[in-house]
Amino acid sequence: MIKKTFLAFILILSILYSFSTETIITGNLPGAESLEIRLLVYSDQITYDELVLDRKIIDKNGFFSFNIDIKEPIISFFDIEFYSFILYLEPGGKYEINCDSISIDDQYRPYYKKEHLGCKITTDLKPGLNNLIAEFNTLYNEFVINNFDEIYKKRKRSLIDSFKKENVQKYKDIDNDYFQDYIEYKIASIELAGASVKKSEIFLKYLDKKPVLYHNTEYMYFFNRFFDHYLTSGSKSISRTDLLSAINYQSSYAALMDTLGKDTILRNEVIREMVMLKGLKELYYSPDYSRQNILDILKQVAAAGKFPEHRLIANNLIITLTKLQKGTHTPNFKLPDLNGKMVELSELFGKPVYLSFITTWSYACLAEMKLMADLYNNYKNRIEFVSVSLDNNPEIVRKYVKDKGYEWLFLFNGSGYDLLKDYDIKTFPLFILINKEGEILQYPAYKPSENIETYFQALTKESDE
Repeated sequence: MIKKTFLAFILILSILYSFSTETIITGNLPGAESLEIRLLVYSDQITYDELVLDRKIIDKNGFFSFNIDIKEPIISFFDIEFYSFILYLEPGGKYEINCDSISIDDQYRPYYKKEHLGCKITTDLKPGLNNLIAEFNTLYNEFVINNFDEIYKKRKRSLIDSFKKENVQKYKDIDNDYFQDYIEYKIASIELAGASVKKSEIFLKYLDKKPVLYHNTEYMYFFNRFFDHYLTSGSKSISRTDLLSAINYQSSYAALMDTLGKDTILRNEVIREMVMLKGLKELYYSPDYSRQNILDILKQVAAAGKFPEHRLIANNLIITLTKLQKGTHTPNFKLPDLNGKMVELSELFGKPVYLSFITTWSYACLAEMKLMADLYNNYKNRIEFVSVSLDNNPEIVRKYVKDKGYEWLFLFNGSGYDLLKDYDIKTFPLFILINKEGEILQYPAYKPSENIETYFQALTKESDE
């Protein structure tokens, strides 16, 4: 897993940084002093896996800065605790950002739903891409809201055409390819969903003989919608029999590309391979297709694909599709216990491990911990119990554990980002059951309130035998 992730990191850096120009970001974020702020980008926009481009500790006055090198405009995300902020970056840009004051209190905020961080960009390239996109998005949203029935129910294509002409005229003097493509494909998405026009016509208009804009968010959104479930229901030329043969029986990249090539829309090799990658992601969850063979085909692309962007996507798909699956090795970590002693997860293997991620300010977590006490007393000699605290203050956790008299192992992570990402923690409590070899048995596992003891009985009986 570490090797695959490292290779993906190197590949995305090579794509972003070759022939790149320095971009400088400075900012002020009151209330976040001494906390880590991360600059994230999408590694690709098929998996939408997030990559940490850089990370910094905000100083005692609330200031931070990033110096990065990029070769083309990209969407980025500032990530801190439960907050996030989107910023479009351009090569050579210099951005000054002033953010609203935030409060990092121990209150329930699930990680899957980050709060928008209110920030104002005081300097930007001219014309400013961020301000342009914000202005156009306002016009777009007003247009869709005011004409929803006319567009999506009555299918009045003329309204879409008029809106497009107005904005082409409005922004005709803006010399910014990313922004012009952003407008083009955001409007194309309305046409795809709301206009009474054949998909083949839309393909010729927006995709045929045009470059793939891997880093333009609206192009990729349009692409993903256009080819959504295309292999199974979007094409009359791709038969289920041929798909099953190429994947289940031949496990062959070449055979699958030949099968997709029967569709005239997919004559272009770049588009065809992109559609294949997206399609394999969807087929992986179908019981009709061999998961192992899908992974083998993705490995063929990752190892020897002609297009570097597609090698990256294939590698990311392999990681995404296999992450935290039953039988995969559990991501290792090393954290301090409540006395400050460092404990490594792998040191506990040899017994099954019941791993939980909790906070003391979540009532659901507190209720599960109360039930866990009896489980621990019954199985402590045969199963390792480990709870990782995501609280910000370790003293609160120490007091909680001492007051309750809990005796199993508690580790402290705080808001450390890497562990949250490795275990895909979106909310809590989260439980994971790991076998004695360190492989995942259940993710997520049943909670104490969901009769996990039944599985404990089977596990320990197997160990006894």
